[in-house]
Amino acid sequence: MAKKRAPRSRRWWRRPAVIITIVAVVVVAGAGTAAAVFFLSPKAATQRLVAAAVGTYDQSVSASGTIEPATVANLTFSSSGTVTAVDVQVGQTVTAGQALASIDPTQLQSQVTLAQAELNQAETQQTAAAGGTSAQVAAASAQVASAQAKLQLAQTAVSQATLSSPIAGVVAAVNVSVGAQIGSSGTSSSSSSSSASRTSTSTGTSSTSSTPTSSAAAITVISPTSWVVSTTVSNADLANIKTGMQAQVTPTGATQAIFGTVQSIGVQSTSSTAGVAQFPVTVALTGSPTGLYAGTVASVNIITKELDNVLTVPTAAVRTENGQTVVTVSDNGSQQTVQVTLGQIFGAQTQITNGLAEGQEVVVPVTQSFRTGSGSGGSSIFGGTGGNGGSGRSGGGGGPGTGGSGRTGSGSGSSTSGGN
Repeated sequence: MAKKRAPRSRRWWRRPAVIITIVAVVVVAGAGTAAAVFFLSPKAATQRLVAAAVGTYDQSVSASGTIEPATVANLTFSSSGTVTAVDVQVGQTVTAGQALASIDPTQLQSQVTLAQAELNQAETQQTAAAGGTSAQVAAASAQVASAQAKLQLAQTAVSQATLSSPIAGVVAAVNVSVGAQIGSSGTSSSSSSSSASRTSTSTGTSSTSSTPTSSAAAITVISPTSWVVSTTVSNADLANIKTGMQAQVTPTGATQAIFGTVQSIGVQSTSSTAGVAQFPVTVALTGSPTGLYAGTVASVNIITKELDNVLTVPTAAVRTENGQTVVTVSDNGSQQTVQVTLGQIFGAQTQITNGLAEGQEVVVPVTQSFRTGSGSGGSSIFGGTGGNGGSGRSGGGGGPGTGGSGRTGSGSGSSTSGGN
């Protein structure tokens, strides 16, 4: 009798269905797992705990100032004449006594010759008056003295026909050129556009708006090894500043501060800001810092007091409730509101003078932000599964989207990203 094979045939045809069902379940289960993992992810923190800590803080006065060379020589010709030589240019290093520029000394030398002749004549007259009356002798002596003074001035003028640097340094400005006519004031009448009184060596000025060079000077030489910062402070801060106090100076664009000390404090207002009088303060930089340039703007922090054993908490932890200043203290998982007394504020930290002890943990709120994202689900013959939301700006992925219809699903969601 023949065996029936139909049942085996039917089992073979049912097997693909079983396989397909299993695969579909795995896909759905996989999608479900992803969604479950997303929903079980922790939410962005809304607060953090920070322990009250004791430290040392500086109390300071902040201002903005201008970096200037500590030593400046503004040089001008003392006599009129035509410039015959300019031996230096801006940026050139010079030594003390080095010749920088000259004017034609011919006329000046003629004045020396004339003054010498006048002195010789005066001395002859003085000799002739020796046997005369006392009045005649006195008059002759006076003429000699006058002629000697005139000769000395003429000789000085000749020696000053050449400008020489009184210091070793760098040429900061040149306001003369060959052929320029120097007036009686010692300045050039030409339209030369370069810029730097006769060896008027001085320390940095006390006004933040001034420059170390003089527009009337023929040549300016500065010393690049020592620097000062000229700044101003209000009358409210003036009483707290004393000479010798430490200061931190940060030039614009620099990441590291330079140290200095308060060199001088002006007692007369030189300017005003919003109706508030400003007083000049000069800070001398310590040592010989390099890489500095005259005229650079810098921030200045003058340390007026150093405070030790200061108990602080994050400023964000402090708030006002019912007219009282309070913080929230966390102790073994329980939180309670505690009234505190504040001291000084140091930016992100605030001093607590009463109400807290070192090590107690306070609650600091964390700012949150929200961002909407979007995503798309995969396709299947059973209809699309909603896609996960787009990732937040700085947090976890977005929430799951709504399921789509048809073969491909799409969805959108939002994400929460933590703040501070």
